[in-house]
Amino acid sequence: MKNVPEDVLKELKRLKVELGCRTWADLLSELMTRNGRVFLTKEEEKRMEKGVKGFLSLRHDVSNNWKGHPTVLEETRRSRHHDDA
Repeated sequence: MKNVPEDVLKELKRLKVELGCRTWADLLSELMTRNGRVFLTKEEEKRMEKGVKGFLSLRHDVSNNWKGHPTVLEETRRSRHHDDA
């Protein structure tokens, strides 16, 4: 492949191996039939899973520490560090 940035070429080579394509034409055909599906490495999947779990635990922590039903004014002051309202 010519005139392709090095990082793009590296990713295309990785996809070519992962998808079991022998030629660039096979890879192009495979990519066209997938209709924009996302390709993730195992490492990326693990990082995403860890992030989702972290987000869900954060949601739980925030819910447990929430004090009543705050107003917009209270939350604005709190976010600007004006806690002595």
